Amino acid sequence: MDKLNLMTSFIAVAEEGSFTAAANRLGKTKALISTHISQLEDLLKVRLLIRSTRSMQITSEGQSYYEQAKKILDDIVTLEAQLLHESQSLVGRLRISAPTTFGELVLMPCIAELTSANPELEIELLLNDRFVDLISEGFDVALRVGNLADSSLIARPAGFTKMILCASPEFIEHYGEPESIHQLADLPCVFDTNHRQAGSWSFTQDKQIVEVKPYITVRVNSALASANMARTGRVIAYCPEFSVHAMLEKGELISLLPHENKSQIPVNVIYPHRQHLSSRVTTFTQHFIDYWHRITG
Repeated sequence: MDKLNLMTSFIAVAEEGSFTAAANRLGKTKALISTHISQLEDLLKVRLLIRSTRSMQITSEGQSYYEQAKKILDDIVTLEAQLLHESQSLVGRLRISAPTTFGELVLMPCIAELTSANPELEIELLLNDRFVDLISEGFDVALRVGNLADSSLIARPAGFTKMILCASPEFIEHYGEPESIHQLADLPCVFDTNHRQAGSWSFTQDKQIVEVKPYITVRVNSALASANMARTGRVIAYCPEFSVHAMLEKGELISLLPHENKSQIPVNVIYPHRQHLSSRVTTFTQHFIDYWHRITG
C-alpha cells in the first residue's frame, strides 16, 4: 500500500470538497479515490470524512491530518526538486485568496514575478471580496486589506494603503470642490460595501477618527467599480489608493481634501498557523511584502 498516494488522494478530496472534483484533479476515477480514503482510514483507524449521498464533511481528526499531511507532501516535493535541479526553485501548488480589485491590480504582477523565477510553481488564486475560511476551504495563504477581526489566524503586516476621496474634473466643474468632508452628506456618492462601516466613511484628522455619512446614490461591492463610476462624473468615491492610482495619474480623477484626510488601512498576509509552513508560503509572503514596499515607496 502506497501511503503517500493515499495521502495525496485525501488532500485532494479535502481541498476540492468532493470525490468527483478530486478525481478530476488527479486524473483518477472517483471509485479509486473513494477506495484510497477508505484504505487510509483503515490504516489510521480513524474517521477522516463523514460521507452521505448528498454531502461530505471533514472531521476534526481529518482536518488535523490534512494540515500535517499537506506539509509532509510539500516538503517531499520541494526536496525532490532541489535534488533534481540543484536549486532552491519552488515547486508544487500554492492556493491563495485575495480581494478582487487588489488581486487584479496589485497581486497579479507580483505573482508573475514569482512564477517567472519559479517556473514549476503552480499558483491557484481565488479573487473574492468575502472573508474565506482558510482552513476549511483549503487555502495556504490570503491577502487582506483593511482592519482585521480577532481570530486564531496568523497575520503578518505588509504595510498600508491610503484611502483616497476622489471625483472627476467634470464632477468638480458641476458641483464645485468640497471644502469639508461634512459636505459629503449633501453630494452624490458611490459606496463600496466592502467597507466595514454600514453606510459611513471614516476619516483621520489630527490623529482623530471622524465618521461621516455620505449621500449614497449607488452601492457596489468593488473598489474598482466605485472608481470607474466616479470617473463618469456623477459621484464621489472613497477608495484604496491602488484602485484609483492609474486614474489619478491620467487626470481622470482628482483627489479631494488631501490635507483633511490622512486615512490609511492595513494590508496583511494571513495564514492559518505558524507551524508547518511550507517553503512556498514563506517565500511568497516575503516576496509579496518586498514587492508591496517597492511599489508603494
